Amino acid sequence: MLNSIVHGDAIELIKELEDKSIDLVVTDPPYNIGGGNKRTKVGNKLVSNKEAWGKWDIFGVDEYDIFIFNILEECYRVLKDGGSLYFFTAREMNGYFCNYATRKVGFHYNNSIAMVKSNPLPSFAKSNYRNAFELAFFVSKGKPSALNFLSQKRMHNVYYHQIGSTKETKHPTEKPVNLFKKLILISSNEEDVVLDPFMGSGTTAIASMQTNRNYIGFEMDDEYIEEINKRIKKEESKMNQTSLF
Repeated sequence: MLNSIVHGDAIELIKELEDKSIDLVVTDPPYNIGGGNKRTKVGNKLVSNKEAWGKWDIFGVDEYDIFIFNILEECYRVLKDGGSLYFFTAREMNGYFCNYATRKVGFHYNNSIAMVKSNPLPSFAKSNYRNAFELAFFVSKGKPSALNFLSQKRMHNVYYHQIGSTKETKHPTEKPVNLFKKLILISSNEEDVVLDPFMGSGTTAIASMQTNRNYIGFEMDDEYIEEINKRIKKEESKMNQTSLF
């Protein structure tokens, strides 16, 4: 599985990993927002959430909770002692799942990360605030064994991002490589193994490659896997060219 994208269900695949075999998990799982009448943008097209995410992001409420609980429990099992987890969630669920991770699973809470969007989508119905940030919680299996303090300037827990400025795939929730590189640099060391059970657009793989880490990724959508592998080949080509000079 090392340095590859494995096709399949995250729950089933993570069970195949050995206990205490992973140094860091960075992941952006489904938020369970693929249903309902809310609207979003894919490219320049205005679509419903169901059109954007419906094929992989619709769960019953209890089903979704159990799904995330199982993932958190498996992440704890496969992480080495001192290994860390960055876990993105829908805003309203961040505290709920972080509470489960710390009180029920046994993770140690370190901090939360906010990704602030400088150009959030408009409020099409004009009935609420514009959604301008996403949250991740940062926990670890005991005290973090790797916490590389980059600088006072870089170690704040807010990351500013312009939507679409670095987008490389069709995946509707592609995260910025620079953010994931920062998380990986801080919470792992070179040649460590970084796991992403929901590889999606491939950002975790690219960020791992650019920081000299190994990666393991799971993804159940064939179209996204094809796009991820294209990104990986492109990144490998860049790295090979750089090594020639």
